[in-house]
Amino acid sequence: MSACFALLVLGLALAAAASVQVDDGFGMDNALEYASPDELDTRMVGGEVVTEATAYNFMVAIQPRYMLNGVSTRAPVCSGVLIKGRQRDAAAAWVDKYYVLTSAHCALSGTSFELFAGVKKITTQTADDTVTDLTTIAVNDEYRTSQLTGDLALIPTAIVESESPKRAPAGITAAVLANVNDAAKSFLVNTVTMAGWGQPNDVFNGPSPSLRQLSSWVVPNWYCAVRHIGLPIKSTHMCTAGLPNKGPCAGDSGAPLVAVPVATKTGGPRVVGIATLTPNSGCSRGRPGVFTRLGDYLAWIQEVTNYDPEQQA
Repeated sequence: MSACFALLVLGLALAAAASVQVDDGFGMDNALEYASPDELDTRMVGGEVVTEATAYNFMVAIQPRYMLNGVSTRAPVCSGVLIKGRQRDAAAAWVDKYYVLTSAHCALSGTSFELFAGVKKITTQTADDTVTDLTTIAVNDEYRTSQLTGDLALIPTAIVESESPKRAPAGITAAVLANVNDAAKSFLVNTVTMAGWGQPNDVFNGPSPSLRQLSSWVVPNWYCAVRHIGLPIKSTHMCTAGLPNKGPCAGDSGAPLVAVPVATKTGGPRVVGIATLTPNSGCSRGRPGVFTRLGDYLAWIQEVTNYDPEQQA
């Protein structure tokens, strides 16, 4: 009886919070009120089109392709974030090397990948890089489709900041990930934002032409598990509040969850999660979004990329 009462209280609290505008640290409305029927045709589900020129310049749209009956066929679009690592050059000196951090199930959905960096629209752009050598892609060893764990992959790319002056005025930027001090944080007190090119609603059959964003907050994993009965929600996941017509959808796999840590508010926004559970339908039913918690995988990211987890935005 006490557990049922706690669920009821939490549900009422989430519903009440839906009408509150929260400062998310990015100058964007939290927009957690329910979307009206008129908005559903134009709205990530329940999100808004990103218009700020320099927002999410670390994001990469990924178009996987595979061969079907001898014809190159597109798999669903997914998302990723550009991160800067290092590697040794021919002279054994350290040089910058860029990777796209995305979900494992995105990286396993094709035999080649077209990458679109720093763009808000994917229908009018040509690919900045095409990856065809699958042996260069690192998929986390923990990944199991049935368990949703370790749903991360790293795709090496030739995209670098200096080669992209045609993009937004500030150019392409590498994402700052959760650092070592963030690894153990629950982020339960944090407002978070997310963005992607996924379906804007359940009836739109295809990716959103424009990058969309929405704001939410992190909810306890036990609540997330209750709302996703039968799915293995683990400690390596983090979940965002589920509200009708709000949340990640098909095409948002690999989308970033972004937070400014409340305790310090230093170092600017950090990518703290990567979208792992993006339903093909029923995105508007109000279930929590499920993300892989990057703090638990910093050692793996470092091992593959020589990423510096202490770098600041």
